[in-house]
Amino acid sequence: MGGVRTGVLCLLSVGLLTGEPERPAPALQRAVEEFRIQTRNLGLRADSPAPAGAANGHGPKYHGRVFENLRNDILDAVPHEIVQRGGTKSLLRRNQFGFNVAGPLVIPKLFNGARSTFFSLSYEGVRERISRSYLRTIPTPGERAGDFSLSVDASGRPLPIFDPQSTRANSAYDPAQPVSTENLQYLRDPFPGNRVPVERLDPAARRTASLYPEPNSTAGPFFRNNYFAVSPETNTANGIIVKVDHTATVRHRFEFSGAFSNGIAGSAKMLPSEIDPSAPDREFRSRRGTLHHVLTLSPRTVNSIAFDADTDQNRNQAQALPIYAFGSYVRTGKLNPNGRYARHNFTISDGLSLKRGRHSLRMSGWYTRQQVTSYYDWYPLGNYQFTAGLTSLPGIVNTGHPFASFLLGMADFAELTRNLSPSYFRRSLATLSARDQYEITPNFTVHGG
Repeated sequence: MGGVRTGVLCLLSVGLLTGEPERPAPALQRAVEEFRIQTRNLGLRADSPAPAGAANGHGPKYHGRVFENLRNDILDAVPHEIVQRGGTKSLLRRNQFGFNVAGPLVIPKLFNGARSTFFSLSYEGVRERISRSYLRTIPTPGERAGDFSLSVDASGRPLPIFDPQSTRANSAYDPAQPVSTENLQYLRDPFPGNRVPVERLDPAARRTASLYPEPNSTAGPFFRNNYFAVSPETNTANGIIVKVDHTATVRHRFEFSGAFSNGIAGSAKMLPSEIDPSAPDREFRSRRGTLHHVLTLSPRTVNSIAFDADTDQNRNQAQALPIYAFGSYVRTGKLNPNGRYARHNFTISDGLSLKRGRHSLRMSGWYTRQQVTSYYDWYPLGNYQFTAGLTSLPGIVNTGHPFASFLLGMADFAELTRNLSPSYFRRSLATLSARDQYEITPNFTVHGG
């Protein structure tokens, strides 16, 4: 079908749009007759000969292709980060497949568009699972129970934690001197044995701490980088594109194209429980439709008008949980678990092309109406930040622990966001343009717009 269009356009440009001011009537008549002969031979006219095979029952000819693109971890070397942690496999499964078929549109006993209507149908699908690796720090089993007797600072020295309920002013504090262990502005008592008493542990914190997996790595010193995880990131998508090209008469040609796709992008899970902090899974979909009409008023005057509508939508899919963050440890909960986004565009455009002597004129305009709807609910059940400050010796670094503050239920900062309705954005865009290409000589052309 592409070859047919090329032949017709080439004939028009050579035979009719040469840029000459006038042509003798006999020469123009010969060019028109030649155009009719060529289009008849190409099967584009009502009096064209029947396609080969139609008389013996084979019907119109179609063409297409089927494809498959495959990647599999069995063909790859195991990545170094997997090997150094003792792993023997890194998941990689990708299948990208589809088909395309094109030809004349013929519906037996209903419609025969062998010479006037052509279609193209394409489908593509993706099925993908790729391993993503994480090396992170999570609380040790002892810390989850309130035992910080083995916890150390970055240099490996014991990290003492203090009882915030014992905070009191130091009557011997000298404000003229800097704060130090010998000149404290406030006093706090350390927890006996560097352990938080069981009765002081916050119930919600204990339940959350129990959902962490066991440490499985010794990559870092002092219990750091003690958790290594390999989990799959998934991508499932399906898309279809369809086009129909119909020549109604010599002057009128219509083209319709439509496309849609659906899919789910699944993030790689860091923790194997509901407190996993990785990004939410995302469902996405898109739709687009275009109707295009070309009106050939004369060999030198063509008008083209098009209507276009498209939409893109995304939606997060995750359970809403409180977000607890404590220093360098893996936090809990997902940001914006129920976020949604949708964009809609509606466009109408028109273009008029004229050839007048040595002038090639082009006038065009388009108008777009855009609609955007978004819903972001970042912390529907709260965002709680825990620091070492509330379990430290006030003013003294390398004391206190963020996770100890969490077990006591004492957040340094907290916020809650609630979106009761989506946000709506609307705008309109319009453009008008005109252009003239004037051929002064065959080798010298001036453009203006």
